[in-house]
Amino acid sequence: MVSPELIIQQIVNGVFFGGQLALIAVGLTLIWGVARVLNFSHGALFMIGGFVGFFALEISGSIFVAILSSILVVFAVGWIIEYALIEPLRDREEFDIASMVITLGFAIFIENAILVEIGSSRRAFPQITNAAWELAGITVNAQRLLIFLISVVALSLLFLVISRTKLGLAIRAVSQDSETALLMGIRPKRIYAITFGVSAALAGLAGVLLAPLFAIYPSVGWYPFLLAFIVVMVGGLGSVRGTLIAAIGLAVIRSLSMIWVASETAMIILFVIMIIILVATPDGIGGWISG
Repeated sequence: MVSPELIIQQIVNGVFFGGQLALIAVGLTLIWGVARVLNFSHGALFMIGGFVGFFALEISGSIFVAILSSILVVFAVGWIIEYALIEPLRDREEFDIASMVITLGFAIFIENAILVEIGSSRRAFPQITNAAWELAGITVNAQRLLIFLISVVALSLLFLVISRTKLGLAIRAVSQDSETALLMGIRPKRIYAITFGVSAALAGLAGVLLAPLFAIYPSVGWYPFLLAFIVVMVGGLGSVRGTLIAAIGLAVIRSLSMIWVASETAMIILFVIMIIILVATPDGIGGWISG
């Protein structure tokens, strides 16, 4: 018999994990919505963020410096990927497929490069805090709560920029019609690069924030990428609101499922949900919202 406290505990854990997952998934859906790139290197950017944060923390001893370093470095990597790898492909007829292949190739390259240079050993990221509170039989882990709150703040700032600034207006204009945006004096190439950088920075931030929960190693990004991919498919490619709803909802379902089944089976359940949603509506939750 499963106790109500355990169910509530798993829901709380799911909400916390959903906030962290949203940080990764929103970056993935953002770059699709603006630049029409399904970025298969998103997990590699997560991994880079974790490694940059790890070494920055070792050098500086400051978690703030580690977070800032991860954001800046991975933003720059995203910017370079857009200009050096994606932009030359943009005039091709099969741009969608070509961009998927080139980002997958980059992910494999960077993973193996780090494997050769640094090795495959797992690096433990120090815990931010070991504090925890118990409320009515429910344990609230301070570190997970802090990561969740940082994720909420980061996403709120992103939405504020997109909805209230000239840059955000330009991003929305390019996402709707890049040719018309160009006639209005907006440079789509610049917007693509900025958006890719921001998307990458979100993955990098997630990488350093989740580093205390995951060990850091070259292939660490594939599992978060797979989860984010499911979230984006369920939420609707390009739909930020749908992605947020899907991130929280699927994270709670995953957390509750793990009361009865192993984590591998919980992943299968998420895949089944994704298939059902896509069969019912190819646009995912975002299609329901906009419809």
